Amino acid sequence: MSATAPALPRRAGERDRRAADRLRAVVRGRPADPVWVRPSLIAIVVLAAALCLWDLTISGYANTYYAAAARAASESWKAWFFGALDPGSFITVDKPPLSLWLMGLSARALGYSSFSILLPQALCTIAAVGLLYTTVRRVFGPVAGLVAAAVLAVSPITVAMARVDMPDALLVLLLVASASLLVRAIETGRTRFLLWCGAVVGLAFMTKMLQGWMVVPALATAYLVAGPPRLLVRMRQLVFAGLAMVAVSAAWPVAVSLWPAGSRPYIGGSTNGSVWDLILGYNGFGRLTGAENGPGGGGGGGFGGGGFGGAPGLWRMFNEQVGAQIGWLLPFAAISLVAGLWLTRRAPRTDLRRAGLMLFGLWAIVHVAVFSSQQGIFHPYYVSALAPAVAALTGFGVVALADWTRTSWLGLVALAGALAATAWVAVTLLARTPDFAPWLRVAIPVAAAVAIAGAVALRLGVLARAVLAVAAVTGAVALAAGPASYSVATVGQSLTSNNVLAGPASAGAGFGGGSGGPGGPPSGFGGPGGTRPSGAGVPTGPPPPGANSSSSQAPSTGSGSTSARGFGGGPGGGSVSASLIRYLEANQGSAKYLVAANGSMTTAPIIIQTGKAVVTIGGFNGADPAPTVSRLAKMVAAGELKYVLLSRDGGFGGPGGAGSASALSAWVKQHGTAVTGVTSGSGTLYKVTA
Repeated sequence: MSATAPALPRRAGERDRRAADRLRAVVRGRPADPVWVRPSLIAIVVLAAALCLWDLTISGYANTYYAAAARAASESWKAWFFGALDPGSFITVDKPPLSLWLMGLSARALGYSSFSILLPQALCTIAAVGLLYTTVRRVFGPVAGLVAAAVLAVSPITVAMARVDMPDALLVLLLVASASLLVRAIETGRTRFLLWCGAVVGLAFMTKMLQGWMVVPALATAYLVAGPPRLLVRMRQLVFAGLAMVAVSAAWPVAVSLWPAGSRPYIGGSTNGSVWDLILGYNGFGRLTGAENGPGGGGGGGFGGGGFGGAPGLWRMFNEQVGAQIGWLLPFAAISLVAGLWLTRRAPRTDLRRAGLMLFGLWAIVHVAVFSSQQGIFHPYYVSALAPAVAALTGFGVVALADWTRTSWLGLVALAGALAATAWVAVTLLARTPDFAPWLRVAIPVAAAVAIAGAVALRLGVLARAVLAVAAVTGAVALAAGPASYSVATVGQSLTSNNVLAGPASAGAGFGGGSGGPGGPPSGFGGPGGTRPSGAGVPTGPPPPGANSSSSQAPSTGSGSTSARGFGGGPGGGSVSASLIRYLEANQGSAKYLVAANGSMTTAPIIIQTGKAVVTIGGFNGADPAPTVSRLAKMVAAGELKYVLLSRDGGFGGPGGAGSASALSAWVKQHGTAVTGVTSGSGTLYKVTA
């Protein structure tokens, strides 16, 4: 015993030393990197966290369509699995449920609130920034990785999507993860990394369906060209990766299809309740052609053509609707890509730098081509999926063009052209919001000019540390000042629109906002660019006291009535008073559903506030063919539904006001009795009997 006793302190000391070494490794980073790299990365991640998390709940519940589904997911595991809009699982949202699964779990763990449902998107974005660094560092080096991470962190649309309850932030993280795994596969030639890459792309499909597959050409081409094994082996590996991708992508749709039709919710956005119709129609090829083949669903709005994103065409990425979301660094990224392919033209087939250029270059090219030509519903915030590729190419370009400038006048021309084009685009975009930081329109060109002068000095062999430092700082200002200013402005805005836009409040007018003007959201979707004041959307906390009052008296609708904020209109929707909700809760009895009303603009805030099952007639904007008259009659006969809210004109309004919706309206009037004294801003409440 005495002989072994001294070993205990030594073992404890070794554990302490190992723990200290691990801590130093976290702070110091890889031994091969300069000492300033890891502290710089930590600073960038902290910056991303600040932009994503600061005053996160300023937007309340942000997009009420998804917020209602998150409330449903926190109340019912069945609603969680299907991505249903309400706890009763009557109809689903028109997207796959992976992002809703995260929000639902967060709400269950932390309690349902604005913060709990917005937090997952913010964390996804912060993780994407860090993961992009590690990916780009493997391909282009640590400096390029830092630049790429910083660019993604201050990308306006990235910041905006990190602060709302929509699936795009998760999509971005999954796309970056797929690229990271692809790089590991190119480095090692191992099939397992490709299988994991395919599985992650499948999860991206589970987030936004076919948009998640848009990165596949870049992933496949990069490995097919640069993977270490011989060609036939690479092809076989890619087939296996494709099978993994399809298997993960199809798992949820197959499960939904196998679920007994009578007990599953209607698939929102489809024409027939089939998830395959949603995948291939409204969320698939219809987005490209403009024939959505769906009745209009859409947390994105349900208005086709170029309305939200402007007219399709070659310059769509720079137009008034989209430009300030992603256009800032597109010129620099494009020139960097061309220059990089030229510089690596004689590199070996497996050269990792050229593989990275193919990966991020094709990622950017495919997304720009699809978004620019898309005839169907296109929202500017879709370009958040393009931001990581632009950031990676920018990181490469900063390093490669600077190195090329040292040895070649052609490199100087490329760097000067990239800086000048970027500054010109920044000034053009900033000019669309003339009241916002007007000094930037002078500072950015001046900074670009100074940086170009520094590049000339570098080419001439003037290697003075002060000259290089001034050139680096002014170059950073020329590249980042514009998008960073818009990102900071985004943090101060309430992003409660279905057509989320980054930037200052004044940007809404420049993006065509208001009253359905060209490129802007229709009236009722929130102010221009979604910049309503904080709290103007929906209640930002739990249901107010008295929401479950048992009073059975019909509420007054006179000037003294209280309106629930955010119960506003939109397609097929209308305002609903808080007193009406109290009446419905007091008189629901044993009915499964609190009420039936048209469109999520009316029902989503009710679901958020009460956590009750609500029949959303027609889905998002009232145009889905659900329920049918016979289904509505069966629900009433079974005692599942007692009240239906008709719109002001006595029907359901919105795009669903014709056909089956008008038949539903006629049935409700025939079998229902208007509840006197219970009205809302846009409708009349009917008590229905079979």
